[in-house]
Amino acid sequence: MLNRLNSSTLSEFVDAKTSAAVLRIFAAFFMLYGHGWGKLMTVFSGDFPSGFDPIGIGPELSMILAALAEGVCAMLIIVGFWTRLAAAILVVNMSVAVFAYHIPAGDGFGGMEAALFYLCVFGVIFLFGPGKYSIDSNA
Repeated sequence: MLNRLNSSTLSEFVDAKTSAAVLRIFAAFFMLYGHGWGKLMTVFSGDFPSGFDPIGIGPELSMILAALAEGVCAMLIIVGFWTRLAAAILVVNMSVAVFAYHIPAGDGFGGMEAALFYLCVFGVIFLFGPGKYSIDSNA
């Protein structure tokens, strides 16, 4: 067992497609639970915040697009349906969060850490695909 832990060969320790599925499910769940669900409920309630307009298209449309990305796309990634498309949309969404919201607001690294993390994780999910246990799976 110790040799397997010290191995530099991933396939000796775990199947890469299983690892991709674990990353996909947990990252998308945390995005949905921590960010998307609240935005979806805001859209359904119609009580849009007036200051939420990072790209100048209006607070209503900005919130709708963020809710679709962080809520609906996260749900699609959890079940593994249209995984790469949904991950690409979330990469764009997190890029807007970092470059059009956090950096202009003068946030330090701590203020944009979550957005940068999600940007990287959904970029990896885009590259790896859904892995096992998904609707898109061809494994």
